[in-house]
Amino acid sequence: MGKKILISFFIVILFFLINYTNNKATEYLMKNQPKWYFLNFHSYKNINHVLGTAFGLRALTSDFYYISFLQYYGDLRNAKTQYKDLANYFNDATDADPGFEFVYLFGSAILAFNLGRYDEAVKLIEKGLSYNPKMWKLRIYLGAIAYKEKNDKEKYIKFLEDAIKYEDHPAILERLLGNIYEQIKSADEAAKYWVSVYKTTKDKETKLHAYERLMYMIKNKMIKNIDEIIK
Repeated sequence: MGKKILISFFIVILFFLINYTNNKATEYLMKNQPKWYFLNFHSYKNINHVLGTAFGLRALTSDFYYISFLQYYGDLRNAKTQYKDLANYFNDATDADPGFEFVYLFGSAILAFNLGRYDEAVKLIEKGLSYNPKMWKLRIYLGAIAYKEKNDKEKYIKFLEDAIKYEDHPAILERLLGNIYEQIKSADEAAKYWVSVYKTTKDKETKLHAYERLMYMIKNKMIKNIDEIIK
């Protein structure tokens, strides 16, 4: 009888010890993990997010959504609807991995500067900053959007010029800035910029775009000092 009481007492003590340890471990986890460690509430309805978190594959899940975005954006049939579902792809990718910084940069650049959907771009930027407060490059984009809406071209262009100084900028900004230069600068200045882009860009589409703009300007005899520019 005494032995049974001792075993029961031991089991109760063990149960409380496990429970106490689990509570302390959970408390430590909640304090030390980043804000995005646990899924957003609505992500619990997304089986891919749940599985990605459960098996430690958040980055891989986010990559899946990023690839899906590239396929969606690359399909010209979706251009007819102005890529109406585009923001959903960016949100899915950043819900799966809120630390995927390039999605915020690339996504906000496309939404704001290519499609003119400033509200959606700002929401994506704010989301990026809430999870990655040290991601100051997003603040450059936020400033550019603000001045774009105010139609303050000088300050808008300054923000874009600051943004392309960093190696991880989306190539779409290079094309955007070149197109703006063609509108506000001399043909020689714009051509000089396109030559620089052609030589330095890592993006094939942007390289082709720079080449085509240069050929257009040459064909139409818009450049005065062509030898100086293409040397």
